[in-house]
Amino acid sequence: MMRVFIIYLNMLLLSACLLFGCSRRSSNPLLLQADSLLSVRPDSVLAMLDSLSGVEDMPASDRAFYALLWAQALDKAERALLPCDSLLEFALDYDDDLEKAVALLYKGRLLAQMNDEKAAIELNLKALDILKEYPEDTQYRGLIYSALGVWYRNAGLYNKALEVLNLFLSHSSEVIDTAIAYNGISLVYARKDLQDSSIFYQRKAVECALQSKDTNMLITSWHNLSICYVKSNKIDSAMFYAKKVVQNMLQNGKEKYYYNIGDLYIDSEEYDSARYYLEKSLSCDKLKAVSYWSLAGLEAELGNYQSAYHYMDSFVVAQDSFYINAELTEVQHLVYKHQTESRVKDEKLKSHKQMGVIILFSLMVCFLLILIYQYRLNKRDRRYALYKQSLQYTKEKLDVMQQRIEENEFNLTLLREKENQNLDEIDKKEALIAQLKQEKLELCTWLFRQTPIYKKVLSLSGQQKVEKKVK
Repeated sequence: MMRVFIIYLNMLLLSACLLFGCSRRSSNPLLLQADSLLSVRPDSVLAMLDSLSGVEDMPASDRAFYALLWAQALDKAERALLPCDSLLEFALDYDDDLEKAVALLYKGRLLAQMNDEKAAIELNLKALDILKEYPEDTQYRGLIYSALGVWYRNAGLYNKALEVLNLFLSHSSEVIDTAIAYNGISLVYARKDLQDSSIFYQRKAVECALQSKDTNMLITSWHNLSICYVKSNKIDSAMFYAKKVVQNMLQNGKEKYYYNIGDLYIDSEEYDSARYYLEKSLSCDKLKAVSYWSLAGLEAELGNYQSAYHYMDSFVVAQDSFYINAELTEVQHLVYKHQTESRVKDEKLKSHKQMGVIILFSLMVCFLLILIYQYRLNKRDRRYALYKQSLQYTKEKLDVMQQRIEENEFNLTLLREKENQNLDEIDKKEALIAQLKQEKLELCTWLFRQTPIYKKVLSLSGQQKVEKKVK
């Protein structure tokens, strides 16, 4: 459990560093300042973020940025992620898919801290699905593969763990990432009891950690390599790397590695040195129980039964304290869960109110648009009715005009026919008159010839012709 905790803790620290500045969209100067301080002063960032008010009134992008900064700061400061549970909902509800993928990653880590690694795996797989739309991104994808490797290993899915860790290795662009991948692969082989493979990959992790000059990763790799040599019964090599860990660490934090050295001295039967290091490891609260157990066994081996009883009694107290703390942690989980559900409920209520306002506004706009459309439609209908009426009037007028034209044409035809008939009568009359005049002339001539004068003239003209002949 200790080794898993150490690896997991270092992975969280590394992820906080790699995810530093995962969102740069905000224009809020305080959020940008917190972002710039995150990698070096996470505690100050937490205080700064805690002092901000009106988070609910921030724009969606700022709320998402705030939530991810809070999660990163807690992760970097080695604190539980439970306080940022409801805040991560802001980022999960944000429209930006990349932000959502990062939020899912942290939400998964939070659930893993609450011993729900199954749900953590599901969320990280969802994040991977989102990241398919970002093929150029290798950073977040690598972090998810690394976390999945830990959770699959804890679930006993060793082949699956090796698969994702090898994917993480293929996406490693930095030496430190390669070191983490080799470290994870080594731990999987250790679980499979393949110690030679475990040592091989852990040595490669040490080499990469040396290249990266990352002290935390180097210490983790040395410690895990020491554990690998212990399982292979190579006590001298295990002691060599266990002491390198302590020699290269600052004073704070050494106590959690003293237990390993004390345990190695027990195997070497150097009991005084073992007692020294085991007693120094008691200052680490998480190792008190196992340290008391080892000390009790050591004193019993040496025949110091009174000291052994004392350490065993202390072991029982420490174990009870551990279970009490575990129960308190469960209570804290319930409290945080209730707070989260309350905040989510409030957010949903607020969201429903906002949605109601938006729907009402939308309905009003739609109603206004319908009125405008109806007005324009009625106006168009009126114009069409007027136009239709005008067309009808024009058509009727044309019909009247056509009727008058036809009547006039008919009258004109009648007139023309009448005129033609008059001309025929005139011709007849003129011919009759000419005939009558001729008849009259003939009649007058006949009458003239019947007169005595004509006859006398005719007789005289006859006598003159005879006289001329006689001559």
